[in-house]
Amino acid sequence: SIKAATSFFESLENFIGIIAYWSSSYVAIVLLEHVYFRSSDPATYIREYFDQPRLLPTGVAAIAAGVGSFGLVIPCMSQIWYTGPIAVHTGDIGFEVAFVVTALLYIPFRTLEIKWLGRR
Repeated sequence: SIKAATSFFESLENFIGIIAYWSSSYVAIVLLEHVYFRSSDPATYIREYFDQPRLLPTGVAAIAAGVGSFGLVIPCMSQIWYTGPIAVHTGDIGFEVAFVVTALLYIPFRTLEIKWLGRR
């Protein structure tokens, strides 16, 4: 933090660059949950469940997909302090890779979560 204090704006830019990868994963999860698993139907969101955690999905599928995608995102990152081996040849494609890999992981993980726990 002392290093960041001397060059705050540059450190903030670097931090925001890292958050962008996470936001791409998040958007993929939310989009798939709404479009694929809930068929874009707002009626499938039962509002009475939102204050009862036992009735909500555990979130394990979302966390596993988001974290798991970073196994391929990190080599695709090109930041000021780190450039992955894939990014050396392609440039920074981590944002796009985060979206695609998270989507590919979330579908089977969420399907298993629904099958095992029965929670939508």
